[in-house]
Amino acid sequence: MKKILVPVDFSGHTGITCAYALEYLRHTGGEIRLFHTYFDQIIISDTNFPDSVSMTTLYNEGLLKEVIALAERNMNDLKAELEEKIRAGALQGITITSVLTGGEIEQELKELCLSYHPDLVIMGTTGKGKNINVWGQVSTYIITHAKVPVMTVPDIESFRGFSNIMFAADLTDWNTHSVKVILDTFAGIPFHLYCVHFLLKGKTTDETEKMKALGDRFAEEQVKGQLSFELAEVTEDNQKAIDRFAAQHSVSLIAFQPYKHGFLYNLFTKNITKKNLFATNIPLLAIPAV
Repeated sequence: MKKILVPVDFSGHTGITCAYALEYLRHTGGEIRLFHTYFDQIIISDTNFPDSVSMTTLYNEGLLKEVIALAERNMNDLKAELEEKIRAGALQGITITSVLTGGEIEQELKELCLSYHPDLVIMGTTGKGKNINVWGQVSTYIITHAKVPVMTVPDIESFRGFSNIMFAADLTDWNTHSVKVILDTFAGIPFHLYCVHFLLKGKTTDETEKMKALGDRFAEEQVKGQLSFELAEVTEDNQKAIDRFAAQHSVSLIAFQPYKHGFLYNLFTKNITKKNLFATNIPLLAIPAV
């Protein structure tokens, strides 16, 4: 059974994130575990009267109860909404569970990943108020520390499918592992995987040999038409090269393997960074290192 962990903050972005989880499990069945952490670091001031009860303490305790109660209502509403979509779509074998905690979201998520052992984490790149600086930092942290694939979904209007996936190959030895993880992650879901390496104009000999060697490791999948391996030359602006390939191949998801020494750096060439990936406004799939 597939297990999908979906961190939520009940913002408008939550709907599309959950839609990706439902559509993923449409083909395989499994469990969606919704996760939310409420802010419980409410400052409680000391009283000047040690033998009495501080009004500030009472106020903050009451506020904390309200925060928890609101989180519980929001979670119950979200679960009910997803369960209705499961019934309306006649989706089979999908269950919804939830976890509510207080504390630092990054640490709570990391610990839940270690205890729950999800097959995939799906989360948004923006949170309430479209705050990419806060929610984006959380997704970056989880990508860095999780031992499972992490899918980050931008603020898009609807589910775009998994039919055409692009893997950003840097032609290192780790690419074989990454391709295997992608194939396993989407087993049972119809899709085509484009393994592509973007290279600077004129630098082709070494890259051609490395790409051929990578493709030879997946000869059976190529025969089935499930994989293709391509070199894409960057002759102009890096962003235009990525956007052009994505448009020509109707790419709906970009997979990559981040590196701890520089998140999203050196993915295609030395000049292409995380800015290029986020600018595509296409969901991303981070593959954990071995």
